[in-house]
Amino acid sequence: MILQVLVQNIYDTDCRTPLQQRQIDGALNRTPKDFYDRVWEILEKTPNGIKLAGYHLPQQPTLSDMTMYELNFSLLVEQMLSKIADPAYRQIIVEAFMVVSTMLKRNPEVTFDQAANMDKIIHDSFEDFQRDVSRENGSEKQDDMRIFFNTPPNVKHGTTSYITKAVLRTLLEGEIRFVNEEMCHIT
Repeated sequence: MILQVLVQNIYDTDCRTPLQQRQIDGALNRTPKDFYDRVWEILEKTPNGIKLAGYHLPQQPTLSDMTMYELNFSLLVEQMLSKIADPAYRQIIVEAFMVVSTMLKRNPEVTFDQAANMDKIIHDSFEDFQRDVSRENGSEKQDDMRIFFNTPPNVKHGTTSYITKAVLRTLLEGEIRFVNEEMCHIT
């Protein structure tokens, strides 16, 4: 009976909050179908690797020892994600990876100067969110990230917009390198 209720709650998405959805997705280790490919692409543009929850995934020798589609690479990414205890935080990190990947794809001339610190990106996103909420409600900042996790991703003041701003700031703090000089020539 308890199992039946749990299974029904997992599949009953109509009355679930964004926080509950993230908790479930994070606990079940759900990722978008091309997630690992996108992490690989981020790693290609991040000479100093990716940092997350005290774990460092170096660019080299990872890219030279593995291929994008290799199971060992997916397992390495999962090992990094397994350092996160909170399922909702794990899921917001997955969302942040997708945002970073999209931004790097759309701007091929941009790379990370330092390691891509995913925890800092989420922390900066949360700080911006808190500043806006405090301004709107006249309330004090709180350390509880559940309010942020309970915000829908793809709305005007959703988590995706705050993550995007944090990634932009991080990228703009570094150097922009032109990968292909011909991109800038007018003929």
